Amino acid sequence: MPVNPHALAQRDPRFADQRWLLDLVIELLGPEWDQDRLHYLSAPVSADHRGAFLGLRHSIRKLDDFTREMVRLAHHFERRGDRQRQSGHAVSAGDDYFAAAILYGGAQWPIFANTELTVVLEQKKSDCYQAYTESADHHVEPVEIPYGDRTLAGWLHLPPGYADRPEALPCVVMLSGMDGFKEMNVFASADRYLRRGMAVLSFDGPGQGSSLVREIWYDPAHYAQVGTGAFELVAARPEIDPARIMLCGVSQGSFWATQMAAAESRFAACAVMFTCFEPGNTTMLTTHSPTFRQRFMYMTGTSSVAELEAKLAPMSVAGLGERITMPYLVMMGEDDPLCDPADTYDHLNTVVGPKELFFYTGEHHAPVTRTSGRLGPAVFVAVADWLADRAAGVPPVSRHVTIDALGRSHAEPWGGRRRYTYGAPLDPRSLFKDGPETGLA
Repeated sequence: MPVNPHALAQRDPRFADQRWLLDLVIELLGPEWDQDRLHYLSAPVSADHRGAFLGLRHSIRKLDDFTREMVRLAHHFERRGDRQRQSGHAVSAGDDYFAAAILYGGAQWPIFANTELTVVLEQKKSDCYQAYTESADHHVEPVEIPYGDRTLAGWLHLPPGYADRPEALPCVVMLSGMDGFKEMNVFASADRYLRRGMAVLSFDGPGQGSSLVREIWYDPAHYAQVGTGAFELVAARPEIDPARIMLCGVSQGSFWATQMAAAESRFAACAVMFTCFEPGNTTMLTTHSPTFRQRFMYMTGTSSVAELEAKLAPMSVAGLGERITMPYLVMMGEDDPLCDPADTYDHLNTVVGPKELFFYTGEHHAPVTRTSGRLGPAVFVAVADWLADRAAGVPPVSRHVTIDALGRSHAEPWGGRRRYTYGAPLDPRSLFKDGPETGLA
């Protein structure tokens, strides 16, 4: 069952040439050949649903299988949610609807155009998520963020018991990555940010999720204005403290959140994970899975490689660091194939505000699979705690934290200009001593 018109592959010669190889790799390695997609989609759902998500690895054997298999499972959970609601089991129904919404959103990923199918899936995702909100363990409501003469869809989450709190809430403005969507950023229950007393605004930026079917395309030259719209939306809410509105971006969202932080100084702090700071995402788009470039063409509304490259030419963190004065946290894996570590170091050297880097030795794009990530500070928990500290007024510090292969953290002041040395983190001499930098201790 093809989910894209065959002609769509021809707009990118690399995708057209490697299409057969892509299916062979998925057949041999499974649906997580490029990233831990089933794991991150399953992370926010209830524990009772996680096994079904991970079980999709057995039925997804080629690219076109993603949509069919995810829709099949989503429809199962949606129908079960209907039955649970009819039986008066509102909580169980909500968990089913939430899982269905995440799967409908995941099913859109391999579709690289606004086909009739992806528009239908967008509606199903929204309907199921709205049904989930009716029995959620906290307050959730849809919001629209001004963006030029258009609006960006979002969900505002308020922590349980927020109305009884003596003071206005801190708020995290949250962005996922290029394959992500707003519904997956906050857990179905016991969310890590809400549990720490913070509200969350989760939204789809230009070129993400709901924005795609609205034909609000991604343009790096105009993204900075998104920050002001998001800030003013939540700052106007009586439940939220305007002095404690913070940013968080994951993967491609690391770049977008950085743009927003540089453009809108009223944000109190900014935390980013899994950096995408290479100019134009050149390595991602030329040496890794050809699905990345197809996805970016869809996100930008472009129809050729030349048009895409012209659109992404302004995509750079150059000049942004000098405008970031709020506390700024970066989480990065040393062996990230999508971002050269030197680009992250060069950017951080220019940040004028307090800055911290958690550098996981030997780790991938998402530092959660090797021993430094599994044994060291849990990435998402560390970010939630760091933001909670900023909201509580804990003074920030500028430091570099190396997490070694045993999960041990080695912190030191950021100091002056830092650099990354290829093949030997920070200093080649570290390979010949029993030190934390090598990750071999």
